[in-house]
Amino acid sequence: MNNGSLVKSLGKEWSMILAGTALVALAYYLFMQPNEITAPGLGGVAVLLGYFLPISLGLIYFLLNVPLFLLGYRFVGRRFVVNSLVGMVSLSLFLGVFSFLPGWHQPLAGVLLGGIVSGAGIALVLRAGGTTGGVDIACVVLNKIWPAATIGKMMIGMNALIVIASWLVSDMLHSIFTLLSLVVAGKAVDVFLVWGQRNRGEQQAEAGTTG
Repeated sequence: MNNGSLVKSLGKEWSMILAGTALVALAYYLFMQPNEITAPGLGGVAVLLGYFLPISLGLIYFLLNVPLFLLGYRFVGRRFVVNSLVGMVSLSLFLGVFSFLPGWHQPLAGVLLGGIVSGAGIALVLRAGGTTGGVDIACVVLNKIWPAATIGKMMIGMNALIVIASWLVSDMLHSIFTLLSLVVAGKAVDVFLVWGQRNRGEQQAEAGTTG
């Protein structure tokens, strides 16, 4: 691949990653945070460990991410790691930019719309060859090893374990809302990934027919 093609390809991937992480951040502020639905993932693990370790949450989160990025490099590749860094940084930026937004205080909306919108955003990032870091990296690596298990299902399983563990430090009602939301998000990830693959296949078939 020449330099021009590489720049064009990276530009397309990073645009998709920016759009996807913007959706994830919007879902958090509009639907999840107002209804006390915890954003699951490695952040939840960091919060739990923070109750027992005398170090900052930022440092805990960084240390937890290091081995996951190394696994991503080993099993998926360097470009995946670079795109995941872009995803993690852009999500952090959008979480800062959108923090002023008012939310919708309706638990059902938080569960359904929060799950669907965040799932669509994560799927967009995955289609671009990246992740938002954390548990998403582990799910992509495991999907490479066991392709029969979809990324969405593994996200549901891994995040469910984290949320169940969080019952040690949070009330059960909001943990149940979080569980329901992550199930919706995991299903949405699989649906949008399959839809994207189908569209790409149809475009390639049309290009082959007209070529």
